Amino acid sequence: MESIDKLIKNLNQNQKEAVLNTEGPNLVVAGAGSGKTRVLTTKLAYIINQKKAWPNQILCVTFTNKAAKEMQNRVLSYVGGNSSSVPWLGTFHSISVKFLRRHAEAIGLKSNFTILDTDDQKKLIRKICEAEDIDAKKISPMFIISIIDKWKNRGLLPTDIKEGKSNSLEKSILKIYSIYQKKFRILMLLILEILYFIALNFLKIIKI
Repeated sequence: MESIDKLIKNLNQNQKEAVLNTEGPNLVVAGAGSGKTRVLTTKLAYIINQKKAWPNQILCVTFTNKAAKEMQNRVLSYVGGNSSSVPWLGTFHSISVKFLRRHAEAIGLKSNFTILDTDDQKKLIRKICEAEDIDAKKISPMFIISIIDKWKNRGLLPTDIKEGKSNSLEKSILKIYSIYQKKFRILMLLILEILYFIALNFLKIIKI
């Protein structure tokens, strides 16, 4: 393991300021290859070294699995231990999944819920269309999913959408959405694309 003093010594002045400032928020604006990952991982190691937080109290998120793995490897090379030593370091999706599995009952699910990908969603929509005698050839499953996603991204459940302001096509999709939502509860399903929205809304509800 490298000493924290050596890690900080290898940083330039701006990077040092970003790492050593642990009071209040920091916004680091930097281009590709400028050392953003080094700053983040060194800052995380510094916070742990200074006992300002335990590793399991730090939330560190990134966009890709590759970046998350690189950050994890760097942090562990600084502080030691294994991947479980920094449980809340990962991608937005992986952290959301971990969080929701721990608190699944709070959103009406069990911890062994299944995550659907796009193909699974299309299959489910087709089955609902068949059961409701809706021609899936006239309204493509992907179009239906896009409308449902639009409603979900606005935080609208089927009961929040007023039919009077919807056209006939949207009324059909709203009916599908209502059944779709019930299926999720019954079959214990979640959609990958909205995991972090659910996690964020849950955090807002419990006021963390």
